[in-house]
Amino acid sequence: MPLYAQVPEADDGGLGVAVECRYGRGTVARTVGGVMLLCLLVASVGRGDEGGGWRDRVTLIASERLRGEVVDWFRPQPGAADPEASRYAFVASQLRAGLSVVLPHAQLTLVAQDTRLGNLPDDASLPSPVGNLGPGAVYFANTKQRTQGEPFLKLGFMTLRRAGLTATVGRYEYRDGLETVPGDPTLAALKRMRIAERLVGPFEFTHVTRSFDGVRLTWDRPAWNVTAFGTRPTQGGFEVSANRELDATLAGAAFTSKRLPSLPPADVRLFYLYYRDSRDALKVDNRAHSVRTADRAPIALHTAGGHGLTVVDLGPGRLDVLGWVAAQAGDWGVDDHVAWAYAVETGYQLPALFAAPWLRIGYDRSSGDGNPTDGHHRTFFQLLPTARTYAQLPFYNLMNTGDSFAQVLLAPHRDVSLRCDYHWLTLSDARDLWYSGGGATNDDIFGYAGARSGGHHDLAQVVDLSATVRVLSQLAVNAYYGHAFGGDVVRATFAGRAANYGFVELSYRR
Repeated sequence: MPLYAQVPEADDGGLGVAVECRYGRGTVARTVGGVMLLCLLVASVGRGDEGGGWRDRVTLIASERLRGEVVDWFRPQPGAADPEASRYAFVASQLRAGLSVVLPHAQLTLVAQDTRLGNLPDDASLPSPVGNLGPGAVYFANTKQRTQGEPFLKLGFMTLRRAGLTATVGRYEYRDGLETVPGDPTLAALKRMRIAERLVGPFEFTHVTRSFDGVRLTWDRPAWNVTAFGTRPTQGGFEVSANRELDATLAGAAFTSKRLPSLPPADVRLFYLYYRDSRDALKVDNRAHSVRTADRAPIALHTAGGHGLTVVDLGPGRLDVLGWVAAQAGDWGVDDHVAWAYAVETGYQLPALFAAPWLRIGYDRSSGDGNPTDGHHRTFFQLLPTARTYAQLPFYNLMNTGDSFAQVLLAPHRDVSLRCDYHWLTLSDARDLWYSGGGATNDDIFGYAGARSGGHHDLAQVVDLSATVRVLSQLAVNAYYGHAFGGDVVRATFAGRAANYGFVELSYRR
């Protein structure tokens, strides 16, 4: 069972939208109590309905994710840090509990989350240009505590549905690209793996994650879907105090065509996103530090684009083709901003063979900035993505990056899935920075890091290995190991050119 109730053809927490939701520590208890009382009142009203009693309408939600992570990051230059600062291990727990009340035309969902992290490194968060040595150091940089944790309201929304129209108010999760889920299993898998959350997502891999407070409206028909939303993202990601909203605004709209007449299964989408970041956090770009410090103007960006994907039966297997593109314009503080990104991918799957091998190749690229002094910012900005979906060893993202990749997916058993990826990473513009990160986590930290390129393009080559085993219907074990062979860009900042990262995770969902 998912962590939250789903609407047909969506998996984002009920097509949520939130109205006012400035959750602070002093108001969370009242908010949670109010939503719970509302849920109970709705449930009591439904007891006498012919559709079923209270037990048929209320679903209890519970999950636990326990993960141990091991980090061996790029080794800093001698004297920059303790010799063993780049090597450490830490553990984290993500507990969720809540309920969902479903009526014929309404749904109310409330989920609370408690995140706990232990054994975080206190010597791996270094000044620029080195920065944080791996994900454990990023958590520590937010709170300066080796052991940290805090409960907060993860989801709290109400959804109303009628004749294909859906309106949701509350705190919810939003995944750009997953406004609909195709009926074809290959297309559905492609949207989840290679389309969704490139620009906006709940940052689900992190132990805190992020949510969105706002309003979402959807008109869904058999052949198409139109979705519009307006939100204020919450803190989270690497910041355990996730009840507060960021001083940022995110809004957008998307049109999705679910099928094209007389053509193979296809999914085509056009989207628009508006992002305004009014935080006082120091911007990360290739301008001089003094210039960036003086630039207190907000970031206000318009992003438009689309994707298309299809799959056809060819020979003994299935051939898939995917394209995604985005263009940006607006203001990067006092500079103007124009940037772009695209992805072109294809794959071939043999479902009749043992393990249904699926080989995919592709190339993703985004623009960089070649002149930090001309008043024009050209680095593609990834907004608020779930970055690890596309960078499993999280030292890069889709900003000033070219990513040539190949991957093999195997399913030797219905409860076992295996994956191997290879990435050859370059910088699009050697005069720009090497960027990493997944977007804003609080009002003080920008959310992206940048390191000098040394005038080089060659960033790294990466090998990723991952496995998922479903032990029971509600219990899964996930494991991952990644190794990076750093190139000339890595050598410009670090003494060590190799990085290793891995984890073992137990995940229970009721």
